[in-house]
This record gives sequence, structure tokens and C-alpha cells, in this order.
Amino acid sequence: MTTLSYTALAEKLPAGSIEFVGNNQVKLNLSLATESGATLTLGTSCVKGIVKLMQALSSLTEQVNEARIAANLPPIQFASEQITGTPEAPEFEFTVRVKVDTALFVDNLDDPTD
Repeated sequence: MTTLSYTALAEKLPAGSIEFVGNNQVKLNLSLATESGATLTLGTSCVKGIVKLMQALSSLTEQVNEARIAANLPPIQFASEQITGTPEAPEFEFTVRVKVDTALFVDNLDDPTD
């Protein structure tokens, strides 16, 4: 079954956007993720990169839910995407929901697929 893993997320982004580089490190290559030919620097706007990442997370959540429904499991709530606004001024709206173990709060987030 599909899980909320970096491997599964990498399948939702352009090839090479996410890679394991060793030494307990996963690299997100925003140049590849945004398919931008422009040079990225720390001064570059992060909007397109974050939107592409959120779209990939939303798509992965949909894939996880399709597999869960096919396996007679309840769907999860993790990342979702909506288009809001008006036809003349559309806007993307993203939501990320993660349950928290209240005994440990943000140090122990619960993966909804576990």
C-alpha cells in the first residue's frame, strides 16, 4: 500500500527532485521540482517551490486514499488542495493536517498511514 514516504513523494515530482544523499540526509532539489530554467538563490521567491511541493503532497494523499478505500480502510487527512477565489482571480489553498501526540506535542507527530 502507498505510504507517506519520500520515495512516494518523489514519484509525484519531476525526476531527481528528491534524493537520498547519504549520511541520514534527503535532498529536495527545488530547481528540478519547479522545472525552472532560472537560477535559484536564497534570494529567489520560494512561492513556486512551496506550491509544487504542496501539490505533490496533495496528490500523494489522494493516491494513499484511493489505495486505502480499495483495501476497505478509512481515508486519511493529510494534505489537500482547493482552488478558491473567483474565475478572474483564482487562488490555490492548501491544508496540511497532522495529529499530535499530546504527551509529547510537536516532537511526536502521528503519521496517519500508520
